[in-house]
Amino acid sequence: MKKDLVSVLMVNYNHADTIEKSIRSVLEQTYSKLQLIIVDDGSTDNSVEIINSIDDPRIELYEEKENKQICAVTNIGMKKVRGEYFARIDSDDLWEKNKLEIQVEYLKNHSEQKICFTHAAIINEKDQIIDSELEKLYAVNYESQEEWLETFFFIGNCLPMTSVLMTTKLMLEIGEFNIAYRQLHDFDYWVRVAKKCPMAVISKKLVRMRRYDNEINNSNTSEENMTRTYNEYVDIRRHFFDEMSDVVLKKTFGKYFKNNNAESREELECEKAFLLCSPVGQGRTISNVGIEYLINLLQDKITADILESKYELNIKKFYELTGEHLYNDWKVQEIIQNIKKKEEVFENEIRRNEQQKLMLKKDIADRDNKIKELEAIIEDYENSTSWKLTKPLRKIGTIVKK
Repeated sequence: MKKDLVSVLMVNYNHADTIEKSIRSVLEQTYSKLQLIIVDDGSTDNSVEIINSIDDPRIELYEEKENKQICAVTNIGMKKVRGEYFARIDSDDLWEKNKLEIQVEYLKNHSEQKICFTHAAIINEKDQIIDSELEKLYAVNYESQEEWLETFFFIGNCLPMTSVLMTTKLMLEIGEFNIAYRQLHDFDYWVRVAKKCPMAVISKKLVRMRRYDNEINNSNTSEENMTRTYNEYVDIRRHFFDEMSDVVLKKTFGKYFKNNNAESREELECEKAFLLCSPVGQGRTISNVGIEYLINLLQDKITADILESKYELNIKKFYELTGEHLYNDWKVQEIIQNIKKKEEVFENEIRRNEQQKLMLKKDIADRDNKIKELEAIIEDYENSTSWKLTKPLRKIGTIVKK
């Protein structure tokens, strides 16, 4: 039977320490009919030298002279795809030998599916499998389009890029990665896919994803990445319902509608606004995206009338809503938490100082009492008969010493 070509895209930037292992984990697949596209994103180490040292005609190397960041070079690589299927792997991750074979067979046997993922094991810098919350996060088994969209909207991403296999036809339909996103480019892509079709997961750990100690320990980078991640997540949420059909909207989120009978375009717009007002992630406050959506609806006569007549939300109630709490408060809450932590540290320090002060006072009191005891002993001794009788002898001793 004729095998279809699988195009595998690997993007690399300064992973000379791991890239050879990653490349060989692709080339040594039991499914051997593949095209390995490697786009080097202006590496300053000897990554390119290592790639060129591997003699295999399936490798296609494309070098960028300057670092363009992951989305831009991913889009460059996607234009080089020639296969019927498209897969993606990072230059520090690894595949099990039968990863592609299992996925290709699955998609061929499930013609209704256009994309599938696998579970993942997490490894450290020494290739050792480690216990990680990420492994649990990626161990999902959703099947329906509604389950994926609901999870993406209320929770976030739960799919590893390095495990994907999709038809090239779907890849072309979804289009390029959004270069505006650096942290969540893959999440944005999966959301766009989920709007079009369901996704499958094979419940086997067919990939090994690498995580580094410095990803956790580097606080400056983590803070910067955390801020960018939140901003990107909010923007993805802002566009979550764009290009989503009314059928998919009602089927997925209908159970959350405030008006179960919402049908018209204007009513569905109101429902989107209320959905977008729901808290982001683990937060409790109203999302600023939802507030912005409501503001636009309140400025339109038709939707403003619907909000008041069917949802009992007029401009006065809206003012009450926006006066309840800060709805764009992620940074504010972070600052408050930091202040609270610093206050706790300060209070603990004060308590320690007070304890030390009490101990010092006790030591001083004990010393003073000891001095008084010694002085009393000396006084008693000086007033004793033996001390007075030996006074002449002590005086002679002083003269002799001189």
